[in-house]
Amino acid sequence: MPAKFAMVITPASTPPALREGDSGAAEMAARIASGPGFWTGWLAEPGRQGLLEELLAADVIARALREAPPGHKYDRVLTAKMTVICVLVACLFPGAGYDTVLATAFGLPGPHLRPGTEVPTGAAFSQARRLLGEQVMKKIFELDAAADDADLGIGLLWKGLEVTAIDGTTMELARNDVLEDGFGTPAEGARPLLRVTAHVRTATFRWIGAAIGGYHDGENALADQLEDSFTPGILNLADRGFFSMHRWIRFSGTGADLAWRVKNGAKSVPLKTLETLPDGSELVMLHESDGMRARRRKEAGDLRAARLPDTIARLVTFTITATTRSGRTKTTRMRVLTTLLDHEAHPAREIAALYAERWQIEIAFLHLKKTVRGPRRPLRGQSPEFARQEAWTLLLIHNITATASARAAGSAGIDPGLIPFTAVLGLIRSHVAAETPCRHCGHRPASPLASLNTAILALPRHRQGRQRTSGRTAAERRTRHTEEVTYTIDITKSNLPKWDTTPET
Repeated sequence: MPAKFAMVITPASTPPALREGDSGAAEMAARIASGPGFWTGWLAEPGRQGLLEELLAADVIARALREAPPGHKYDRVLTAKMTVICVLVACLFPGAGYDTVLATAFGLPGPHLRPGTEVPTGAAFSQARRLLGEQVMKKIFELDAAADDADLGIGLLWKGLEVTAIDGTTMELARNDVLEDGFGTPAEGARPLLRVTAHVRTATFRWIGAAIGGYHDGENALADQLEDSFTPGILNLADRGFFSMHRWIRFSGTGADLAWRVKNGAKSVPLKTLETLPDGSELVMLHESDGMRARRRKEAGDLRAARLPDTIARLVTFTITATTRSGRTKTTRMRVLTTLLDHEAHPAREIAALYAERWQIEIAFLHLKKTVRGPRRPLRGQSPEFARQEAWTLLLIHNITATASARAAGSAGIDPGLIPFTAVLGLIRSHVAAETPCRHCGHRPASPLASLNTAILALPRHRQGRQRTSGRTAAERRTRHTEEVTYTIDITKSNLPKWDTTPET
């Protein structure tokens, strides 16, 4: 080492607390001898959080671990918190092996490790993941998802309401008998599938809540677990498969407003027209028939369940005509049931146009499955507990990425939808990798959060207001190119029968 970089440790310069007899003397001397870059960096290390922790809501890891089973420690190195960091890194870099994951995680700021501490093995990490369980990662996700968009400086509301959407998707798992028994498969010989039903903020692609189950659990059963994520000030959009009168009453009873698509058949939903409003929408009465009540009693296992109360809602029936630049047209008829009864404050045409925002959750699932997890990549967990733990962590990594985009967009006063999600995830990965110290001098860069925000805002942005269409199936996409499209909305009359106001005898 050149003389100008060398440091001579003399007895007089050694602090009294580190002289012979003190257990930390050798450690401190080794750090000082490593050079000024390592020494000054280490002084600030104990109080510094890594980028992953900075991107999460404040103190969520510690808050979640307070509810973990006591005594989680595989060894003195892989504590519960360190295991959480390793799990996050494993999902942030899904193609990396356990050795790479552990080397990256233990190189991040935050761990209090003695010089020369050996990085644990993959087997130790597997054991630590098992001890950590599913509930810790689920709780971290829930605490982080609870942060409002307003806290990030995002105030994109529709008539004072935060627009959200619910829907479901599946993710492929590894092929083994344990996962097949635990989650189920769509067909013989197919991979087992884990099902996720989630609730998303359409302005920022940030999840509010999620429920995880097996393939045979069904979207509606999992959607019922999301009721607590519905609060006053929300306007929720949902596809036609989620409507039931019982679910409608329960979810609207939370104070949230709903705009749910329902099936087009006159007898497919329990609606009858009360009044046609000036904007073409209709006030309708929801009435549970004897057959519906009998079916609900059977499904609930309660043969004495009372009839659901008659409920007034508003129905907007409309057609959407899509015309591509080449002249191809397609007309779709839709019916949206809503709790927004005032046709002057919420005109039918505006509700019809707003319903297109429901597609944002499909984009969010695309980000989750193709960008965060990786295309055609099954979850790496080989047991039901590991698979669910990994699914919660993938949702959390998705939220971290969406939050970074939203925070940067809020600071610049732009729409978060203009920022490319894939590019932001790549920036987060590169900034996390850059946090590991130099192998030669031990130096690591200052907290990269500010530089991450700058890099996000420097990204090329999506085109604003661009409307395109493509084939829905893989076969259609092979023969039809993506084209520019214009949409025409026409409010139409429903084919519902009139509500009979004559009292039943």
